[in-house]
Amino acid sequence: MLGRMAKLCAGMAAASTLFILAGCSEEKPAPPPPPRAVRTILVEEKPFILSAAGAGTVQARYVNNIGFLVSGRLLTRNVDVGAFVKDGDLLASLDPVDYKSRLTAAESEVTSAQATLDQAAGEESRFKQLLAGGFTPQARYDQALKELQTAQAGLVGAKANLKLAQDQLRYTDLHSPTEGVVTQTGANVGQVVQAGEMVVQLSSFADRDGVFAISVLYISAAKVGMPVKVWLQSKPNVVVKGVVREIAPSADPITGTYTVKVTLIDPPTDMFIGAVVVGEVSTQGREVVTVPTSAILQTGNNPQVWVVSADNVVKKVPVTVDRYDTDTVTISSGLAKGDRVVIAGVNSLNEGQKVSIEKADAP
Repeated sequence: MLGRMAKLCAGMAAASTLFILAGCSEEKPAPPPPPRAVRTILVEEKPFILSAAGAGTVQARYVNNIGFLVSGRLLTRNVDVGAFVKDGDLLASLDPVDYKSRLTAAESEVTSAQATLDQAAGEESRFKQLLAGGFTPQARYDQALKELQTAQAGLVGAKANLKLAQDQLRYTDLHSPTEGVVTQTGANVGQVVQAGEMVVQLSSFADRDGVFAISVLYISAAKVGMPVKVWLQSKPNVVVKGVVREIAPSADPITGTYTVKVTLIDPPTDMFIGAVVVGEVSTQGREVVTVPTSAILQTGNNPQVWVVSADNVVKKVPVTVDRYDTDTVTISSGLAKGDRVVIAGVNSLNEGQKVSIEKADAP
């Protein structure tokens, strides 16, 4: 019995020893994960190019509202909207009957004034001789001289009225002062028009502008003298150079846009007045960095990017975004030339994580 118990105690002691030895053995740590493969680009600074395009219309730089210098009933109008006219062409005419009557009356006044002058001149000459011989008093000669001077003034006034009547009759014909195209009419045959009232609006075809309505978002970038590329919307191959000539100082109260006029340099005949054109302008600004939209890590209100250091460790770098486009983001500050930026899988990285560069794309 005692021998059996001794054997049992010896077995338990051996088992305990094995258990203690097993508990003291150390587990080997798991091997670290391999560096995460990332795609990157090298940052390259380039000038910021602002390009904008918009549609407009061709308009004449000089628009003349042409009207008669006298009033009357419109007898004829020889042109309609769209008509091309040359310098001196007859545009319209008034009924000349009244003005012909005024001319006849003015001619009669001149004839009468001339007769009065001839008579007064004879009287003055006769009384001058009588005064020299002592046969008439000085007062009578002075009266004859006064009548002569009055007759001379009357003839001058009659001739001036005659000239006015001749001019008024001539003004009943309205001639074109320049070459151009009729863009509007203001009176029809039979209508009584007043002096100065617009009868025909004539747009000069020699000097033409492209007129554009520019949004308030872009008007600050427009400058007088800025070059503009202009082409016909219906014929994109018809292209001319233009220069910004005028920028409206205030916005249109209805559309909220600013009118910008661009002088067209040697425009072809296809760019007729009223034609729809497209203008494009490009300006070069400060140095900026452009990265794909996938490179932006948006945490809160501050955009960031992952920059890979020389030892292939990533860190977050806050950046200032200047402009978001469809596929790219323009960054104005936060990155320097030569920085390597992660462009894929930005939401799967951690600060200080080791990475391997899978492929370096061109910026």
